[in-house]
Amino acid sequence: MSKVTQLKPVSGKVLPGRMPRPLEKVCARYLFLSGAYLGDMLDGADDKLYDLAERETDGERERYFEAMRELRIQRSGLVASFKQALNHQFLSLARPPETQTLEQNPVDLDSLTLVNEDELETSVALDNMARRARNGCNEQLKVLCHRIEYLFESKREVNEHNNPLEPRQLVACFSEGLEKLSLDIKARLIILKLFEREVMAETGYLVSEANKVLIDAGVLPEMKSAPIAPAHKPGSRSLANQGNDNVMPTAGNAGVHSNDQVFGLLQELLVTMRGMQARPGDGASDVASEAPMAVMQNGVPYMNGAPLANAASVHQVNSDDLLGVLNRLQRVERSLGEDEGEERADLKTDLSELLDNEHGEAIHALDQADDDVINLVALLFDFILDDEGLPSDIKALLGRLQIPLLKVAIMDKAFFNNDNHEARLLLNMLARAGSQWDPHLGIQDDLYQRINHAVHRIIDDYEDDASLFSSLLQEFQQFFDSQKTRSDRVEQRVREAEEGKARAEQARREVVTVLDNRMAGRQLPDVVVRLLRQGWQQALYLTWLHEGENSPLWQQQVKVVDAVVWSVLEHRDQDALEKLKTLSPKLLKTLHEGLTKINHDAMETKQLLVKFRDVHHRLLKGLQTERVAVEPELPAQRAQPETAPELPENHFLVKKCSQLAPGQWIEIQDNDEPRRAKLAANIRAGVKIVFTNRRGIKVQEYSAYTLAVALHNGAVKLIDEGALFDRALEAVIGDLRRMQGNVQH
Repeated sequence: MSKVTQLKPVSGKVLPGRMPRPLEKVCARYLFLSGAYLGDMLDGADDKLYDLAERETDGERERYFEAMRELRIQRSGLVASFKQALNHQFLSLARPPETQTLEQNPVDLDSLTLVNEDELETSVALDNMARRARNGCNEQLKVLCHRIEYLFESKREVNEHNNPLEPRQLVACFSEGLEKLSLDIKARLIILKLFEREVMAETGYLVSEANKVLIDAGVLPEMKSAPIAPAHKPGSRSLANQGNDNVMPTAGNAGVHSNDQVFGLLQELLVTMRGMQARPGDGASDVASEAPMAVMQNGVPYMNGAPLANAASVHQVNSDDLLGVLNRLQRVERSLGEDEGEERADLKTDLSELLDNEHGEAIHALDQADDDVINLVALLFDFILDDEGLPSDIKALLGRLQIPLLKVAIMDKAFFNNDNHEARLLLNMLARAGSQWDPHLGIQDDLYQRINHAVHRIIDDYEDDASLFSSLLQEFQQFFDSQKTRSDRVEQRVREAEEGKARAEQARREVVTVLDNRMAGRQLPDVVVRLLRQGWQQALYLTWLHEGENSPLWQQQVKVVDAVVWSVLEHRDQDALEKLKTLSPKLLKTLHEGLTKINHDAMETKQLLVKFRDVHHRLLKGLQTERVAVEPELPAQRAQPETAPELPENHFLVKKCSQLAPGQWIEIQDNDEPRRAKLAANIRAGVKIVFTNRRGIKVQEYSAYTLAVALHNGAVKLIDEGALFDRALEAVIGDLRRMQGNVQH
């Protein structure tokens, strides 16, 4: 039996063409984890693609549905192909270098063609994905390459082109399997983005795990590298629980790689914007031409993308100086009213003017990182101030937090990455509360006043102690929770009442339908009509409510209706008359017991049953009885007005509305002042959808169809309560990437 020590590379040579045993363990661990993360992605891809499809036009929507179908059908093959390709990367590394050279396919110059646009777009996307993933684990990859070379006794050079754990290999293996699916370029790119967020985001963790396996096997254990924790464990379905539209790496899942990874990514994307600003004729350059401040790049001051010839006249502003100026600007902010704040010039102009006052007129130059932070925070607040989910008064309040949050970001670049930062959590909480504030209630409403109080506490008191955000967050959370507890109690009563009303209405319709189906259109004695519709109808109604439509008692009482109607038909043959003679006393007894049980008026019950018995006696004697034509009690369905907007019953909006969960907020367009309302009850999958205001008072009622029509026409909008800062960050990343893509193409 081989001992564990014999598995170490130091104990013997590696056989040609065979992987060292520690590398086999790395391969097995890598295939297991990457396959599990791919499984998570495919588990959640259906939900994500469906959400994306709902936001598209009918023509575009089919692309997403086709991608969903193709992924379902080809799932097992895609996973197997992915793992097989990864395993092939490990096996290729183990082959002798001369074998690898011989196996390469000769280049056929005659077969070379120009790369088509789709291939180019895919190639650019793959390269960008690999580069972003590698930025977060560069140190760990270098250490891993050195360990693998050690396993091969330095007879193999391991680099980013042949290391099986390189991000470029991971994404190439997935893309190879994806190419076999019948998908157009847009659907393929969407799935690649899902792959980036769910699998590529874990590259750092996968490399750390590989290093750990080798360390445990005794391969250069003294070489240290910082471990990287996973963003989620396989099987956690993080993809399915996130609903962002752009499918971009979020601060939460990117942050596990390094504290500055998201900020580094944003800086990288900002390079494109700086290039556009430097080129005359671009829309961005028109704004940049008026930039009041320079930027230091590698010790050289640049203004609007061009180096300054006279660097001696430049006044450099370091981070500490910048924070001091921002503190003074914040004090100016305290004295401004809401309207004045909205009319102010941009932040860099304010900074330049204040620096001119303090240091004399000069060209002031910011550090590149600080300039990037200012630009990013400005972009984030542009998104916040354009967010349709916030009332304009709330946006005006939150807009005043730009300088305090800018100070936070300058002092801590991990602010962009840390989704648990107190300042981000507070902004998200204030935005969430603000999205629920109804302008109809006015600015004296306690919720608005609490948001206003928190904003002004920050403007008045925040210098450099971030604990203020933590204390305000705790204070506001307590207020918000207490408000929610009170409204939840009121909502519960509304929900119970509405559900009761809906159930009662359903019971009434079911009972009337049963009676109409058996009586309408017939000629029946008047006493039978009154007996069933005034007396027995109540028994049916109460039984349906208490026992349900599938209960034996309900079925029995319906049979009584059938028996009553049959018993008063004009019977001619002797067998029917004999049956009536036997049935009559049993039927009278059953009716009497049923009506007594529901406390029907005793005198009226007696009179009805006596007259009903008389009808039977006349029929048994062959005599005629007076009859009336029975009309249906339920009115015929009214046709919709011609002017009413129409949607197919199977329209995706109708389906979406029928599945809305309690807690969803909407904005109802009401003349010039929209109202905010919260879904309190969705009864029987969209039969009745009841909305309340923040205080739990019912304000609106729809069906799934009428709500879908209102959404389609713009009379109602769904409010996204997702974390505002995170949505803003994803939107900024998406915009910068699109800008980068436009430049590359």
